[in-house]
Amino acid sequence: MPQPLIAIDGPAGAGKSSTARQVAWRLGLPYLDTGALYRAAAYAALKQRVDLKDSAAIAKVVDKAVITFAQAERGVKVWVDGIDVTSDIRQPDVNLAVSPVCEVSEVRRKMVAMQRNWAARGFGVIEGRDIGTTVCPNAGLKVFMTARPEIRALRRGKELGIDQSPESLAKLTAEIAERDRRDTERDDSPLKPAAEAIILDTSDMLFADQVNNIVRVASERFGTRLYSGSTRP
Repeated sequence: MPQPLIAIDGPAGAGKSSTARQVAWRLGLPYLDTGALYRAAAYAALKQRVDLKDSAAIAKVVDKAVITFAQAERGVKVWVDGIDVTSDIRQPDVNLAVSPVCEVSEVRRKMVAMQRNWAARGFGVIEGRDIGTTVCPNAGLKVFMTARPEIRALRRGKELGIDQSPESLAKLTAEIAERDRRDTERDDSPLKPAAEAIILDTSDMLFADQVNNIVRVASERFGTRLYSGSTRP
């Protein structure tokens, strides 16, 4: 049997992080949210007040930044130059800066190297946008999660506490659409399903069902033991 390395990709708001985290817990595997690393890079660029249209300046700042991370109770903890930025990287200004920063090839090379080093152990659940195609092309299981744009916007809106504001949701929907465009059209590692990926449209699925779908396939493919059938608190 192949080693249990699971790559989960998909667009913004598809529910990759929460699903991957739960799948990892159910299977007793380590978990990495690669988006947190790109957010850390964006945070570093913002901290230095870099022009987000200046790719060379972004590359220089991110190259010098010391980005470290560790698995935590709920996701991943991240440090930039020794400072815990786990909460800071989820702020709106970082949300807007992630796309232009992650499009810089030098940034992607640094992040991909970090992610491959993490995955070199041969087992775990790693999620992002180019895991199955670029970071871990030999992963034993590849899943591409997606959902209708309006569903993704509503889910993200609930996370941010703005789901009751039509204006805020409309703005968020536009931001997600722009992120989709930039992710799929970039030249370096564009967002797309790996050829052998299982496509999982979660638009009309309960969270538990989407987790169970991946866990079932993984347990069959890898012969892994399930630790619990319940949702982690």
